[in-house]
Amino acid sequence: MNKKNTKSRLLDSKILWAVISLLASVLLWVYVTTSQGDVIERTYDGVQVVFKGEDNLLEKSGMVISNISAKTVSVKIKTTRREIAKLSSALLEAIVDVSKFSSEGMYNQSVSIAFPSGSNTSSIDVVTVLPGSISFNIDKTSSNTIELRGSFVGTVAEGYAAQPIKFDPQTVTISGPKNEIEKVAYAWVEVNRENADKTLQFTSAYLLVDEDGNEIDSPSISLSDETVAVTVPITSTKEVPLTIDLVDGGGATAENVKITCEPSSITVAGDAESLAGLNKISVGTIDLASFASSFEDTYQIVLNNDVTNVTGITEVKVTVQVIGLETKKFNVTNISTINGPSGRIITVVTENVEVTLRGSSSVLSKIAANNIRVVADLTDVGSASGVIQPTAKVIVDGYPGVGAIGEYSVYIKMK
Repeated sequence: MNKKNTKSRLLDSKILWAVISLLASVLLWVYVTTSQGDVIERTYDGVQVVFKGEDNLLEKSGMVISNISAKTVSVKIKTTRREIAKLSSALLEAIVDVSKFSSEGMYNQSVSIAFPSGSNTSSIDVVTVLPGSISFNIDKTSSNTIELRGSFVGTVAEGYAAQPIKFDPQTVTISGPKNEIEKVAYAWVEVNRENADKTLQFTSAYLLVDEDGNEIDSPSISLSDETVAVTVPITSTKEVPLTIDLVDGGGATAENVKITCEPSSITVAGDAESLAGLNKISVGTIDLASFASSFEDTYQIVLNNDVTNVTGITEVKVTVQVIGLETKKFNVTNISTINGPSGRIITVVTENVEVTLRGSSSVLSKIAANNIRVVADLTDVGSASGVIQPTAKVIVDGYPGVGAIGEYSVYIKMK
């Protein structure tokens, strides 16, 4: 009975438990301090390369670093567990000292490892650094303004067309190492949308490319604008016939000719209002009195500024053929003048003009030379003296629907 009471009093003793707790704490402290003093190795990957003196290099010498062989290194460290616990890849730095450099060139510099504040560097051993040195270029800084170019590589809805891309700003300024800047030809934006049926507007980043269109990915190059505003106008399209305007003459009208245009039409794009009233495109004017039976020429296709030629064909071959009319030559001696200046002596020197008339065969057969007059208009001769050669008009009296082909002139003597 006394033994049980004694045991119970011991278990309930606060002094006993305090002694036990103190002893356990001491043992734990001994274990921790002993184990934290163990020396171990650990590898840290992705340690950032930092150039010491880089800012000073730019400010004082106007030079920058480029073509860096490696941006991170792998570091193996040997130290105590206590120091290992303070380290990480993010807290370490691989230092390349460029503070003493002052000229352009290619360099290779060894790497030193910087440890975070509070580290016991005397107990830390750097076993390996891979790579152990970093190669790089030091170049003069340069800048250049380059244009923005782009391409729409998507698709549009039926009846629509994509117009050339517009940029705001139209150029950007790049700066960085001279040898890198010289490689850049222009900035490039590629737009890819499917079944577009309205104008596209958005903000986009862009690529720097060389003359061959190859992307230049250089972190050493800085940009005046990281993004640009891009507009791709999506407009309606319409197929419009091509034609030629005619001036009646030489006995022929539009009813007597056949017009052929190659191509016969083109597809144009523009806003709905502009296309609504565009039902034909005239490429020029032809005077029917300027040729006898057929005419052929090539004309430029010219459009208003608010309409775009989607087909891309810029020329049209026009052929005009006279149908159902014939020609006949006459030697005309009835030559006179009109609108001669007063007080001047006017003498017609030309005695005979060969005239070609065109009309229906039935009418031409009835015409004689004495039905034809050649009349020279002297309105614009002014004070000219001597022999002059004004243009003349051919008049056929009594036979409508017949006209002269070509241009005529006569010689007139004035005193």
